[in-house]
Amino acid sequence: MNKENFSLTYFVSRMLFSGSIYSIMFNYSENDALIACIFGTIFGLFIIFLINKMNLNNPFFKIILFLLYLYFIIISFVTFETYTDSFLLTNTPKIITVIPALAIGIYASFKSINTLKRVSFIFFILSISSFTLIIIMLSSYLNIGNVLPLFSHSKINILQSAFTFGVLSSTPNILLKEENISLKKHMLYYFLTSILNLIICYYILSVLTPNVAKIYSFPEYMVLKRIKIFDFIENVENLSVLVYYFDYFFLITLSFKRIYNLIKNKTAYLLIITSTVLLTTITFVKDYSFILFLYHYSTYILFVFLLILSLSIFKSNEKYK
Repeated sequence: MNKENFSLTYFVSRMLFSGSIYSIMFNYSENDALIACIFGTIFGLFIIFLINKMNLNNPFFKIILFLLYLYFIIISFVTFETYTDSFLLTNTPKIITVIPALAIGIYASFKSINTLKRVSFIFFILSISSFTLIIIMLSSYLNIGNVLPLFSHSKINILQSAFTFGVLSSTPNILLKEENISLKKHMLYYFLTSILNLIICYYILSVLTPNVAKIYSFPEYMVLKRIKIFDFIENVENLSVLVYYFDYFFLITLSFKRIYNLIKNKTAYLLIITSTVLLTTITFVKDYSFILFLYHYSTYILFVFLLILSLSIFKSNEKYK
């Protein structure tokens, strides 16, 4: 196993979980989100297979990729700002938190992909260590009765939940298309990450109960608020939750980098990235209806992107007939 390719796959497969996947799944299927994670992983593996078969050198598909990367940037900054504004820096102007994120993302995007892979492995060690600590500290709060009985919701709801998991967890893997990770390893890395996401899903449902979990936009954060050390050290979640910013970092940085690789013009790149981020921050983040639009429809929008890009598979096959 290539540990750096694995860590990069780990982060891109987790990018849209915070504030999106779990919350949507719980609203569809509550405790049956656990079953949906399993079916969603199978669907996600199929999407990984499609991504690895795509031939995206055609100018038309490069335009679609460009738009997809811009959409990733919009999603990441809307979620990043909503998360930060809701829990960590509630009274800080949004522009104050966005500018450092924008600057770090641009700086990192100019680094080689090998540098980013090394950074991803360091962050992966920190992330896994943090999750291990969280799992240990939350173990006393687990109640398996909160997730039973399974299969208590309609098949349609479970399939909608699985569809959300599959699309939102696998689509960002298109950011790794240029890394030539073998299909077998890519699918293995995605599968291992999905197991962790299933465990996190179980912890959220088991600790909060399905009825409580589905009312929060960031249920994983609310689980962390339950953590106390020696019954008097509280607010541990503000330290533990920093690992979720690693996911934002890689979604932002890799999207920036892929756009730069497509444009190949530093001035145009900086203009597009800066204007997109500032427009998102000044306009979209303040518009709650737009945030709800992203929340409800991003799964379907990303699926449409996948369908269009999948046409490249057939175009590629036609060449060799």
